[in-house]
Amino acid sequence: MTEEKELIARRASYKGRLTIFEKYMEGLKVASLTSAEVNELQLRMGKIESLYVYYDEVQLKLECSSSDSDSQLTERAEFESRYFKLLSNAQDILAKKQESTFNSAASDQSSHKGNNKLVRLPTIQLPKYNGSYENWLGFRDTFTSLIHSNDDIDDINKFHYLRASLEASAAVVIQSVEFSSDNYALAWNLLCDRFNNKRQLLQNHVSALFNIEPIARESSSHIKRVIDQVNKNLRSLETLGEPVKEWSTLLIHIIAQKLDTKSFREWEEFKGGLDKNKTATFEEFLTFLQSRADLLETLELSSNQSLQHTKSATKIKTMIAVQDKIGNNSNKTQPPATKPCPRCKGDHCLSNCAQFLALSNTARLQLLPNYKVCFNCFRGGHYANHCKKPGCKICKRKHHTLIHVSESIPRSTLNSDNCTGVISGVDQRTAPALPLPASAEPAQVALSANVSPSTSSLY
Repeated sequence: MTEEKELIARRASYKGRLTIFEKYMEGLKVASLTSAEVNELQLRMGKIESLYVYYDEVQLKLECSSSDSDSQLTERAEFESRYFKLLSNAQDILAKKQESTFNSAASDQSSHKGNNKLVRLPTIQLPKYNGSYENWLGFRDTFTSLIHSNDDIDDINKFHYLRASLEASAAVVIQSVEFSSDNYALAWNLLCDRFNNKRQLLQNHVSALFNIEPIARESSSHIKRVIDQVNKNLRSLETLGEPVKEWSTLLIHIIAQKLDTKSFREWEEFKGGLDKNKTATFEEFLTFLQSRADLLETLELSSNQSLQHTKSATKIKTMIAVQDKIGNNSNKTQPPATKPCPRCKGDHCLSNCAQFLALSNTARLQLLPNYKVCFNCFRGGHYANHCKKPGCKICKRKHHTLIHVSESIPRSTLNSDNCTGVISGVDQRTAPALPLPASAEPAQVALSANVSPSTSSLY
């Protein structure tokens, strides 16, 4: 077979494939296309689009080698007319189907919005990155999703968000880059070149697995901390393309050595119950750790509630005892209520009574025995010789200044415990008895220390 015949045979094959696609299009029911039929149409269109490249190559060789160029051009025009017409019809069908699907989804969404109130979602805060390899992957993916790949944000604002998200050593990387819209891509590439170091990232996450802090005592929070650290580093290693699912035996050995003594013993007992012909998987080890953490958390919660209840009961008992003690002490030490004025029954002390102050010192002295009060402070409950108040401002003796007199009074008055030193400048042991005023009754000036039992009981 000559080369021309081979080219004609290949061209015929391509035309035959186009004919098959044409018959497929004629058999389509456009009004009732299913999603499967739409997908099939898209796949067939992809194949037909690549068909033109092969046909053009063969047809070009025939046109160059043939002496009858007009017939070859007519052949090309016929093929291209059929080809582009079929592709145009297929694309039109797909466009109508997509528009119908979009309108239906928009209608459903509008109906859903009409039945439900819009909820304002909280703003997503951009993460901060300080140059740690441990946090680079999380920062890179989050920033790319929210800012870098968002076409609605212009480059100058993207650069602003990038600078606001960097701190410490990460901020130094782009510190010398001029802040402009054209330099955003440069700053982002500099950051990626600096921290998107796969070898360094792998080493960092593997080291983190080996350097997990051991658990000193069994605790649910400590076990959960180990689980979280392991999962975080394993996910990062898997993102970097490492076959972490094949490391079960090594990972179990590394993490089991970090457990407390009791949890390690529980793991060995748990492992003994597994099939001896199969090695334990890391998923089974993580399941054991999670169950262990849940059990310890339940026990800790129960213990804390019991301890808190005991403390509350003890506190209540202590408060009751203190209150009882305070109540008893207050009953014992509470001073008696203030008595009304013995002269006018008013709400004031005798020393402030207007009626009492209107009298002379001698008259006041004669009336005091009837009030059964201390001659020094004018209050009941004690004698003048036991009173803690300062004495007379004139003679400095134990009696009130309001009853200071210089006249002599009967000797019986001088021997009284309740009026010590009332007569100024007179020897109280030898002072003669002087006559009393005619208006004074003997009972009003009886200041003898031999007080009747009923009177002394009040002082």
